[in-house]
Amino acid sequence: MELKRWLVRGALVGLIVLGIGGRLVMRLVAYLEHRSLFVFTPKGTLNVVLAGTAAGLFAGLIYYLTRRFLRQPWLRTLVFVAICELVVWRGVHGTLPRVQVWFMALALVYLLIIDTMGRRVQT
Repeated sequence: MELKRWLVRGALVGLIVLGIGGRLVMRLVAYLEHRSLFVFTPKGTLNVVLAGTAAGLFAGLIYYLTRRFLRQPWLRTLVFVAICELVVWRGVHGTLPRVQVWFMALALVYLLIIDTMGRRVQT
């Protein structure tokens, strides 16, 4: 039961922070590159939002596993953030440095939300 809860939590927060937030970061990049801000395709938006949700689902699984096997909260946070940020870095390492930083920061916001939920929620 606890696994399902963390998968749902991870996916829902991922949908909002990584999916919608990721789409907003992409619009910011377009703005800074002097491209049109008003080019939103439903397919592109859906792809980004679903990718954020899937990433959140995966991170929820990672959090569940770290929560299950690591009892010390500081160690659990460190391992969870390190694993997930390495995955994010792998996905963005070919982009411009500024874009890398924005997506890594967005992922960190997501990870800290999930970790805070884990510290407050008794499951």
